[in-house]
Amino acid sequence: MGMEFGIGNKGMMRPKGIPCGTGNFLLKSRSEKKLLFSDNHPGLEPNETYKEYKMKYLNYLVIFVITGLVFTTSPVIAGDAFSELFSQTKIYYSHIAVSDGWETEVAVINPTAKTVSGNFTFYDMSGNQLGGVFPVTLIANGRYQAEVGVVFANRGSVEYMIFTAPTYGLKGYSKFYNNHDGIRASIMASAPQTSGLFTKLDHEGWTGIAFVNTSSVAAMITLTAYSDAGEAKAIEVMSVKAGEKVVDVAKNIFAPQSISGASYVRFTSDQGVVGFFLNGYGDKLDGSKAL
Repeated sequence: MGMEFGIGNKGMMRPKGIPCGTGNFLLKSRSEKKLLFSDNHPGLEPNETYKEYKMKYLNYLVIFVITGLVFTTSPVIAGDAFSELFSQTKIYYSHIAVSDGWETEVAVINPTAKTVSGNFTFYDMSGNQLGGVFPVTLIANGRYQAEVGVVFANRGSVEYMIFTAPTYGLKGYSKFYNNHDGIRASIMASAPQTSGLFTKLDHEGWTGIAFVNTSSVAAMITLTAYSDAGEAKAIEVMSVKAGEKVVDVAKNIFAPQSISGASYVRFTSDQGVVGFFLNGYGDKLDGSKAL
């Protein structure tokens, strides 16, 4: 059987990109471009328009490219791969302590199959950059580690650091410790986010909360303290300047509201921020990035 075409004012035509086969196609009009067929033709759906056909395969192409980037360019990406895919060219080391007996170890790991060259940059509490960049080259599956107070001693009062590289999927951490009493904690380097959780408020000791505003404008951050039963115990809105780092104890952030019945904190922000929290009790200290 031959193919049938609806004939408009320009005569017979066949849409580009539609493979010839045993099916009968009827092009009813140029505006509708409805594809009808009498048998099963691979890739085409009954009553599917030509525009729908093209958009379907365009979507397939986009998914294929993104999947290739995730699993070929960066074969190891933890967490939500698609949200991190476009943000982890920059990872933030949100807490650096190098005074009063404290030292901080930082490390960056390249879990990809390619050599990566990137730069560390250093910032104070106000977001001012301290000195120039510090270049680092990592071979495939390579790792770089340094003590901030030793290797970067000439940088001044470093409060946070950024590692920037044109490759996705890099990982890192900062481990800060006190040489006098052995207290230490470690926080994973992270990418900016607009919402997150500080998963535990310590009522036997204390909980410290910190944010770094990674954007070029002020960030408005809403924090809500919840109980185990999901009840909102306190809500506080804070503003953080562009590039600024803020640190405070949780009970001070919510004061004069009481958070004695709260067990964790949730936050949302209108700008990308990096957050972390520390819990301390006696000589014990633990911490985590915002989840």
